[in-house]
Amino acid sequence: MTIPVPPPAAAPGVPWPPDLVPYVSRWSAEHELPAPVIPARGGNGIAFADEQLHDRDRHGVLWVRRQVNQGAGSPLFAKVHSVRQRYAMRRLRCQVCRQPADRNGQGIRWLLEDGRVDRPDWPDGELTVHPPVCRGNCVEKVTERCPHLRDNWVTVRVREPLLDGIFGRLYRPGRPLPVPVEKVTRLYGSPDVRWVLASQLVATLSGCTVESAWAPHPSPTTGKPPGPAPSRTSAGHARRRSR
Repeated sequence: MTIPVPPPAAAPGVPWPPDLVPYVSRWSAEHELPAPVIPARGGNGIAFADEQLHDRDRHGVLWVRRQVNQGAGSPLFAKVHSVRQRYAMRRLRCQVCRQPADRNGQGIRWLLEDGRVDRPDWPDGELTVHPPVCRGNCVEKVTERCPHLRDNWVTVRVREPLLDGIFGRLYRPGRPLPVPVEKVTRLYGSPDVRWVLASQLVATLSGCTVESAWAPHPSPTTGKPPGPAPSRTSAGHARRRSR
């Protein structure tokens, strides 16, 4: 059974200008809800002690519980809200403004850290947790505020985005309870995917065309030229899918 994901409602009285905070960003008052993790029935994976139907997706993967209180507290630009990220990925909404993602004959518009130096066919087969973007000025907003994108980004048209995996906290069997190990990316077909407490949806990108790329120019907000491009030694959440 597929559980519908309704659009999360924003809380009234947002103290920050809405156009300065991306839709998928987490706010400081949006805490993870306490939910004891126990072994799943049969021993294959994890479960919540008080598990509800909506705690799992249609693939049977358990999802983190988090408060939805958009606008409360301070924005955490480096953190992603699991419910809003999942909604934006499933409905192909802009990660910044929640409007429908831009699409044309070449596909849906995605914003990625530039990985063309890694391999000639990049980004085909790449995995990403970042939802697409719209046609407006949201690309400029994101690249101005995200350090890993600021001087090293491209927009890509994607013909076939496939939501086929998750990012989250991997658990291992323990006594008396499962033990959290590390944050991982797993495809739904992975043998240990039911041991992951998911927090973000993952998309595999295929049929890609690079549309535009970052070029040095003064920042529209500071008037200063950009600094050197950051290192790509950290893979982050985007990795190539094994073929």
